[in-house]
Amino acid sequence: MRCSHPPVTRPPASRARASGRLCAVALAVLLILGTSAAASADGAIVAVKSKPANAKVFVNGYFKGRTPVRVTVSSARAESAQYRFTLVLPGYEKWDMHVSLAAGDNKSIDAYLERLPSLLAGRIICIDPGHPSETSPGCTGPTGVTENHINWVIALKLKDVLLAQGADVVLAKNAENEKVTNRRRATIANEANAAVMIRLHCDAASRSGFSLYYPDRQGTKYGHTGPSGEVQAASRIAANALHKGMKSVLAGILPSRGVHGDSATYVGSRQGALTGSIFSQVPVVTIEMCVLTVASDERFISSAGGQQTMVKALVAALETYFRQR
Repeated sequence: MRCSHPPVTRPPASRARASGRLCAVALAVLLILGTSAAASADGAIVAVKSKPANAKVFVNGYFKGRTPVRVTVSSARAESAQYRFTLVLPGYEKWDMHVSLAAGDNKSIDAYLERLPSLLAGRIICIDPGHPSETSPGCTGPTGVTENHINWVIALKLKDVLLAQGADVVLAKNAENEKVTNRRRATIANEANAAVMIRLHCDAASRSGFSLYYPDRQGTKYGHTGPSGEVQAASRIAANALHKGMKSVLAGILPSRGVHGDSATYVGSRQGALTGSIFSQVPVVTIEMCVLTVASDERFISSAGGQQTMVKALVAALETYFRQR
């Protein structure tokens, strides 16, 4: 069988030249686009380190990871442009730097972060690990964990953190089982001229949570009436601020049972205020860190993680208080 082919039709010379020009333009555009795409794909690389590490890294406001981190700036082009690198770490000054980047660049940043002045630096803080005293040895949890032990352990851990932040710390007793009267505890805070006295306790009740108490009226003990109206007002402010700070950390972990006056306690309802409050000349707040007689609270406060969280909550509480002063 013979195959027949249609005749070949050639375009006029002018059409051929026009078609050639179009192809050339198209090829040029493709080359330009290809070059641009290659530059965009290459981008720029910046290795970011900081002292201390674990700072958040932002480039032009966009989060890129935590130090140390290798950041790819894919928007870098052939022509260099300025990019703002920002490092953020709680407790440290924000760090900013503008870096000139072009496609293919490979640069590094080593940032030294400066610590912010601590809100606690220079503050005199009296920590009173509750019990044993003339009142009682403290309560005991379902599995035998004692309030006296928990109060002491938390106090020591809190002391270490506060000292590291530059605070002056005074303890109201020197050993876990040392018996110190509530009157003497108040005197220790007074003699130190403490900015605040926090009295660490664990409650005995049926409902889980933490709560705070402050002297809401005067009481009388051993012939002495106190505290003054000024101390009552300052203690109320302190209690609310401390509660706010603790709640910011403990939310979803341990419920708040609120802020109350001393008069709501068993002892306070009979003598007007807690003995430690009656003799206090500085702002004083009793913190029931948990309800030790509730099994879940006992597990929380006796665990290493729970104690770390409680210390963090107490530090946040003190920072909140001093921030408001």
